Amino acid sequence: MIEALWVLSVIAAALLGGWFARKLSRRGERKRNRVFSRRYFQGLNYLLSEQPDKAIQVFLEMAEVNKDTVETHLALGSLFRRRGEVDRAIRLHQNIISKHNLDESQRTKALLELGEDYMRAGLFDRAERLFSELTQRGAHAPPALRHLLDIYQQEKDWPKSLEMAEKLEALTGERMGAYMAHFCCELAEKAIQEQAFEDARKQLRAARRHDPQSIRARLLLARIARLQAHHSEALDLYEEIVDMDSDFIPQVLEDYLACAQAAGEEERVDPHLRDWCERHRSTSAVLKLAAMIQEADGIDAAAQFLADELSRNPSVRGLDRLIELKLNGGPEIESGDEILRAVAQRLLARQPTHRCAHCGYSGHTHYWQCPSCKQWGTTRVIHGVLGD
Repeated sequence: MIEALWVLSVIAAALLGGWFARKLSRRGERKRNRVFSRRYFQGLNYLLSEQPDKAIQVFLEMAEVNKDTVETHLALGSLFRRRGEVDRAIRLHQNIISKHNLDESQRTKALLELGEDYMRAGLFDRAERLFSELTQRGAHAPPALRHLLDIYQQEKDWPKSLEMAEKLEALTGERMGAYMAHFCCELAEKAIQEQAFEDARKQLRAARRHDPQSIRARLLLARIARLQAHHSEALDLYEEIVDMDSDFIPQVLEDYLACAQAAGEEERVDPHLRDWCERHRSTSAVLKLAAMIQEADGIDAAAQFLADELSRNPSVRGLDRLIELKLNGGPEIESGDEILRAVAQRLLARQPTHRCAHCGYSGHTHYWQCPSCKQWGTTRVIHGVLGD
């Protein structure tokens, strides 16, 4: 509503300025100006009484599309699109384009707006034709390329997505390497499904050129290595991935262990898991190492190892596993109560205690007026497992 009122205020000011100019320049048009004045104030009255739809209609009828009013009509069309009135925006922008008294920059701007209307309406083929025409003419090329890139991503046309990203980077200097790496990875995924492993490797080499830090490219290379029984290569890649980003430990752990077993290199697993536990505090690595200790040395050793790790880095998953070991015949752990209390304290420290019933804003403090939505008396205590 605020945006609509602002746009309409601009239109009203422009129309009023034009009216005064005509009034001063041509006294013979007083009668027409009186009609204009009545229509203007009628629209202004609609605007002030918060009836923007009626105001828009009045101002549209008053302002004929020409080179002096085209910006006003473009602003209205953009407003219609943002309000979800896409059909109305399309008709307005098509009407602008049909006028012959506009200069080229105004026409291309209207074409860009019309392409955005088509995108909003889901008419991607029409939008693509318009944006392609604009890029070929060199008019509004960066916005048109961005829209084409968006269209091709939605259509999963990865070769064209890659082409648009390369053009956008060359034209604007904007770094598009991460995008292009993912497009290459999408092409590699398809090649892997078709068992065209050399084509997939070629795409992944390109992905790493575009983004040398691409985790996804390394994951796909490891998958290809496993499928081709190159297990040592896959192990190296998994270890490299964890060194680059430890958040991927849960994702690669099972495949890493399977590769080590298939390659007969189980001895390299234990030191890496312990390193991941120590450096990255990975709960997944701790639980896997506890399972390996249980298999090799028994349940007591596994429970003690898990208790020691949880004392340094308490977690709900680790506590759940420790309780399971105890229920299966494991020993009583002296630090068990301390671990349980540490986990509970960590959970409570992160859990908000109050939430606004109007907008969902949450925090640790009760507010009579919500800091987010500014409503009064809407903050309530959170109930439940981690609440009151």
